[in-house]
Amino acid sequence: MHSVEPTLSSVAVEAASSVAAAVSKMASSTSAAAAPSNLAGALNDGAGTAQQNQGTTVTSFLASLASAFAIFGIEFAVFMLISGKLSRIYFPRTFLVPEKERTAAPPKGLWPWVPSVFKTSNSEFIQKCGLDAYFFLRYLRTLLKIFIPCMVVILPILLPLNIVGGRGPKFATGQFGNSTTWTNANGLDQLGWGNVSPLKNDRYWAHLVLALAVIIYTCWVFFDELRGYIRLRQAYLTSPQHRLRASATTVLVTAIPTKWCTHEALDGLYDVFPGGIRNIWINRNFDDLNDKIKRRDKLARSLEKAETSLIQNAKKAATKNAKKEAKKKGPRKPKSPISEQSEADDQTGLSMAQGDGVSAGDPHQVKHTIDELLEESSDEPSRQRSPDRNKPLIPIPVIGAGVEAVGHGLGQFGEAVFGKKNTGHKEKAKEMSRPEKQDKEQKKQGSTSVYPPAFDDNYDPNEGSPKWREYLKEKDRETMRLPIFGWQWMIALPLVGKKVDTIYYCRKEVARLNLEIEEDQKHPERYPLLNSAFVQFNHQVAAHMACQSVSHHSPLQMAPRVVEISPNDVIWDNMSTKWWEGYIRTAVVLVVIIGLILGWAVPVSFTGFLSNISNLESFNWLRWIEKVPHLIISIIQGILPPALLGLLLILLPLILRFLARVQGSLTGMSVELTVQRYYFAFLFVQLFLVVSISSGITRIIQDVAKAPQSVASLLASNLPKASNYFFSYMLLQAFSTSGGALVQLGGLFKWYLLAPLMDSTARQKWKRQIQLPDMKWGTFFPVYTNLACIGLIYSVISPLILVFNIVTFSLFWFVYRYNTLYVTKFTFDTGGLLFPTAINQLFTGIYVMEICLIGLFLLVRDARKINDEKAEAAGTPCKIQAIIMIVALILTVIFQWLLNNAFGPLLRYLPITLEDEAVMRDEEFARAQEKRWALEEAEEEQREAHREASMQGSQDRETRSRGYSARGADSYEMQSMDGGPDLRSDLKKLVPHLDAPVKLSWATRDPNKTRKSQLLSPAMIPQIKSPRHRQHHQKHKAPADVENQTGTDRMAAALFSGINDEIEDLTPDDRDKLVQRAFQHSALRARRPVIWIPRDDLGISDDEVKRTKEFSGMIWISNEGTGLDAKGRVIYRRSPPDFSEVDLIDL
Repeated sequence: MHSVEPTLSSVAVEAASSVAAAVSKMASSTSAAAAPSNLAGALNDGAGTAQQNQGTTVTSFLASLASAFAIFGIEFAVFMLISGKLSRIYFPRTFLVPEKERTAAPPKGLWPWVPSVFKTSNSEFIQKCGLDAYFFLRYLRTLLKIFIPCMVVILPILLPLNIVGGRGPKFATGQFGNSTTWTNANGLDQLGWGNVSPLKNDRYWAHLVLALAVIIYTCWVFFDELRGYIRLRQAYLTSPQHRLRASATTVLVTAIPTKWCTHEALDGLYDVFPGGIRNIWINRNFDDLNDKIKRRDKLARSLEKAETSLIQNAKKAATKNAKKEAKKKGPRKPKSPISEQSEADDQTGLSMAQGDGVSAGDPHQVKHTIDELLEESSDEPSRQRSPDRNKPLIPIPVIGAGVEAVGHGLGQFGEAVFGKKNTGHKEKAKEMSRPEKQDKEQKKQGSTSVYPPAFDDNYDPNEGSPKWREYLKEKDRETMRLPIFGWQWMIALPLVGKKVDTIYYCRKEVARLNLEIEEDQKHPERYPLLNSAFVQFNHQVAAHMACQSVSHHSPLQMAPRVVEISPNDVIWDNMSTKWWEGYIRTAVVLVVIIGLILGWAVPVSFTGFLSNISNLESFNWLRWIEKVPHLIISIIQGILPPALLGLLLILLPLILRFLARVQGSLTGMSVELTVQRYYFAFLFVQLFLVVSISSGITRIIQDVAKAPQSVASLLASNLPKASNYFFSYMLLQAFSTSGGALVQLGGLFKWYLLAPLMDSTARQKWKRQIQLPDMKWGTFFPVYTNLACIGLIYSVISPLILVFNIVTFSLFWFVYRYNTLYVTKFTFDTGGLLFPTAINQLFTGIYVMEICLIGLFLLVRDARKINDEKAEAAGTPCKIQAIIMIVALILTVIFQWLLNNAFGPLLRYLPITLEDEAVMRDEEFARAQEKRWALEEAEEEQREAHREASMQGSQDRETRSRGYSARGADSYEMQSMDGGPDLRSDLKKLVPHLDAPVKLSWATRDPNKTRKSQLLSPAMIPQIKSPRHRQHHQKHKAPADVENQTGTDRMAAALFSGINDEIEDLTPDDRDKLVQRAFQHSALRARRPVIWIPRDDLGISDDEVKRTKEFSGMIWISNEGTGLDAKGRVIYRRSPPDFSEVDLIDL
């Protein structure tokens, strides 16, 4: 199976589908009109599509409303009927994720699940789903906070003013009949700006006042929401659970000059910050090693698939032979031997999947539990630790006593709890005025040129008659073609290149690459240093201070610096980008993005060509189309255009993410933030401006370049005509897209169509099972920001759109709250940074509304009567309103600048004033953790004692007389169950009382003393086991009775039982050991992959393991935990042998 993630998740498909409606209309309008004949025509294709809906009647609008609602009703009904039966599709987060991420399963039934969507508290929601998910829903709520009051105020005022005494469908008669300035207003246009009669221009004062009210109120909402965002983000970042993570105290420093790119230099530079430095990792260029790893993993998957196919084909051949033998035995019995054999094969396959299996070539690199990794780490000296970690802590003179007590994780109380504490540097570093340059030896690049043999060249794969030969022939084995000229970067072409046996070739290559990779990983010093490094501080406040300080005396050196980086989110390929290279990349990407935005109409125009292909017969060189069968023409015109359009919409986010990586983004988080900006620009231009303005993109550019002041009149003359189009567009988003997101069409398609076709190996099926839809926020926020901007623009021009905005965002809020709680998995979190970006993008809607209103006010004309049959336009009666709106536009720009200037630093970084409170929470959290550990440990001992007593009691009862009545026996059993000791009440006596904390300043506390140092005696600490140790112990206990469990319970137990990814249950030293490895380059952390093949009753799988071991000891191959059913399909009952719970920990 190919990974689902690199294509597009089902959630992203839903987001992309919201773009499809407008683009599909553009394509359909292309097919209706003449095909463009040149590039300029293609660029202008689709321009003014929205104006075709001008004058839409109420009847036609209600018809479109009914059809959209019918689609939603069908999708919602399907969801209600099947959601309870398909937990894997509709409730996977209730069982198919580690325990700390699981949400409680909603009540069963058609409607009881609805209240659970609303009842989940914000704190629980953030804990389970993260800040990005929370702030996306809060963003939708913010939009409702804007549009609901606007609708309540604007509609009762503007609708009567626009309708009563307006132009109507018969206005252009009599003295207005020959005028080109005034036209009739038909259908829904009578509710908007254009219906105001020229005889009642004073009514536009109401439009001005309401427009100013919308601007002021919206700006206040922005201010209020950003203020709330800062409070919540700061509370999240300073929470004890977050401060324990390495990402909270680690800073990525880029563009480091050569002379400063040493451990000693960075340590001497950054140890001035409170608490000093904990770790330093200088990045190296492992591109060559990384290429080997990628090729190795690709070949390993090919080998795994080929081995699985060989075993399956042999099993099918054996089954076929068994059927032939059964037919020769004569008449069937009521239950045929074939059916009996199938049942037996199923049972055999299941028992094999649940059995131990065989394995060979395990290098024991995979540490399946945290304990195993920590045991290994304790035996290895740290090579990446800062060399001078024992310096005295640096005091802050203004405050006085030094900031050594700034909380890192559990703060000072951690010393009492865990018995030891890292106090930072204790010895003074050697004096150095300037750091020394790197040694030339450090710059030497490359891997080992000579490696020991990885496999036996003299090995004969046919020696000893392989088991597969009993059922298959040589031609039945899978083959592959090699790239021509040995170019590994080129894909293999059919009928071109050397044809080889897949298993034999991949075995050799995987063995060779495994050896080379592991040898290279032992010598990272052979690879050149990059100009970037990770610096971990002892205290969170120091990391944020280092990011906001100027590190180097030269411009653009040692910048940018990034904090809050997850180790798994780092883009290692961009670690060596120089500052000037970053500027060049950014310029190139911006040019490409502009070309993509402006030139998007070209591929859309091509789909128009395809939908109009039958009319191309008029061209002489295309007359051959007449000979093509009509059925084929119909298929091309009906199916191919929307299919290509859908493909374009899927490819666009992938293209934008690729460009963001090329630009030099350092993390996946920054990629999403970059894509958010680019995607919104694309949507706003293509799905709003292009479809609203009739003159076309090339004409717009020419006119604006010649006369920039014409923008207002251009918007004013086009936008009101397009309002009805966006009514329908909003409805389509509100019903069809939200319904599709609820029914999970993409998930159903992948699970029931793609999975049976593409997933053949145990690993592919396991990945399909555990990989939940992943949210790509960079292309998700802009879709709804664009809808909100459209609503703001038309809030005064065509106020009816406010109703559709409210319906749209209400439905989306409910649907996506359900999806985030029960369906979607969140891999990485930006900490809500997309929210302020989206708020700033909403100013686009305000600016366009203001510019459009300026033009509209200037276009208003009085009707000057010439005679009884003719009137002419005269004057500019709304000039004052236009001037006021210009002032409002200037004030809005100033407000946004002041808003960003005031909130900008607080959006990403933490202030020093929060540290006192954060340290107090650290101490309180530490006491709560220790109390919980003591309770759980004592409770476990009490439960064990109670269990032993119960077992002894049951043995005594067996020896008693059996003269009890049934009622008496029942009463005795109930008494023994309910009359047991109250564990919680007894446990309270065992836990030491913890006094309330005494408030201390983080800048004045003594690092060597604590007022709570005697809360728990050192003698007591070793007796308390952390939950991690108990869970690891429970993981290896006898398995539970899986027959009495539900399918989801069995699946969760098989895949995630005993897995502990709670870093809160780790000591500071244990966390530090994990961090040491986490911030190493991914190429150094890469492990030898296992070739995971199914075990079979024919013995072929065991024979393949044996032969692979004989061929090379550098290939890890295993058939543990997997088997074949009667039809030869792979089944599995555990995670792959190379899966580790350590990979689930978010550091």
